[in-house]
Amino acid sequence: MPDIRNMIGKEVLVTANGMQYSGVLIEISDTDVHLKGMFQWLTLPVSSVGAIVLKDRENNITELDLERWRMYIEPE
Repeated sequence: MPDIRNMIGKEVLVTANGMQYSGVLIEISDTDVHLKGMFQWLTLPVSSVGAIVLKDRENNITELDLERWRMYIEPE
């Protein structure tokens, strides 16, 4: 199972309050999980999160995926 710190900057699936959210994991604090979704930012309370798993094909993030999300996670 991957360390949560290694998931930062990668596309993840977060299960919270019976729903599943998808996005790039930006930050995890004591109180919130922050994701950059395709069209909006998501902030979920840690207390509602049941699981955070990598969203990838065969447990590998491809270079194309990293390039696609780089504009959201790195300042210009």
